[in-house]
Amino acid sequence: MSTYKIQASDYFKMAKNIKICTITSSFNSEYSFALEKKNTDFLKAQGFTNIDSYQVPGAFEIPGMLARLLKTGGYDLYLCFGVVVKGETPHFDYVCAEVARGVMNMTIQYPMPIIFGILTCNNFDQVKARISENYAIAGLNLLVEIVEKT
Repeated sequence: MSTYKIQASDYFKMAKNIKICTITSSFNSEYSFALEKKNTDFLKAQGFTNIDSYQVPGAFEIPGMLARLLKTGGYDLYLCFGVVVKGETPHFDYVCAEVARGVMNMTIQYPMPIIFGILTCNNFDQVKARISENYAIAGLNLLVEIVEKT
């Protein structure tokens, strides 16, 4: 297992050297890619420009891609984006639970910053509200606050 010893206070000093990857679900692409764009635009505004993007078919595939990327290393920050909307079957519950569990397992196994930017909403009105408001970059805002206070 790789270990990285990057302190939060070093992130902005090293912004140009930080390698970031995004993993985005193509399902509900209009919203997933809007979420990814909002976050990458935010990072670029902070000086982080070394960003690679990966796409997977659906949110369920995000943990698998995340695991492969973490095993090969090479990135300092991992961002996972997707949109899962509740339908009429229990499929929503299974997908949401397993995606959350899969990403959480990676955060436990690898000492790397991983942002869980996967929206799990009851309807598309909730999705639109969360993408148009600051919910979309809440995890990155928290990262900025931590960095500024250290």
